[in-house]
Amino acid sequence: MDHVFPFGRPAVAAAPAPRPAPLFILGAYPSALHIHWIPPAPHRPVGALAVDVEPHAFWNGADEEERVEAWKQRVGWVEDWGLPRPAGRLNGSSGAWVDTNVLGPLGLQRGDAWITDCLPHYCASAGGARRIADTYAPFAVAYGLPAAVLPEHPSESVIVRAAARELERLRAELRTASPGVVVTLGNAALRVLRQIVDGELPQRLRSDAETYGKPLPARFEGQAFEVLPLAHPAAPTRYQDAHARWQLTDAARVSASRAAARRG
Repeated sequence: MDHVFPFGRPAVAAAPAPRPAPLFILGAYPSALHIHWIPPAPHRPVGALAVDVEPHAFWNGADEEERVEAWKQRVGWVEDWGLPRPAGRLNGSSGAWVDTNVLGPLGLQRGDAWITDCLPHYCASAGGARRIADTYAPFAVAYGLPAAVLPEHPSESVIVRAAARELERLRAELRTASPGVVVTLGNAALRVLRQIVDGELPQRLRSDAETYGKPLPARFEGQAFEVLPLAHPAAPTRYQDAHARWQLTDAARVSASRAAARRG
């Protein structure tokens, strides 16, 4: 079944531009461009409605106003549909976290990283799915708009099982990037990477200072690199705390040096 956002945009992310990169970051699944939507009465406003794929993996939301305007042009927005506005902090929050808490400590920029996800499509949160059902769905029927068809927010195990269909794509991406360091964000990404590379990688993250974020050796098609198992931006507090400690350790600096060497 094809996945479709409210107002008709397809819910499949574009692949990263093919190029070598010293750092490879693997997340779970793409986020989305959200709008604050004020539909005409009697439909009630929606604080954050996912309406398109994020411009690139772990987008930081910095240009959301321009992105919303471009989206309006793509869907042919008409005044009868109400007022769409940028959703503010709900756009790009995970990408901003990656900028500050992964790229920053490693001393790298976006241009140094190949950033991708285990799954190629957005998955709606429980709250987002409810607002599609109670507000967008009846509105779409009344105004002759496409139905929204989005998969539900998956569990870790569901992501891992679904990613079995994506392993060849991920192998091709890893082969093209040829990184010196691979970062996994969360347990799902770590478990998927274990199916692709050779190395003694753990099944799950641990939050203790002795193991969190420690570089682990791995190989893919004869190429050696380090794996940094890190928390996902939405991880529970104990992992966020562990990540804050990691940023102050030598582990981050050592991995930055390894990535810089591959970049050079």
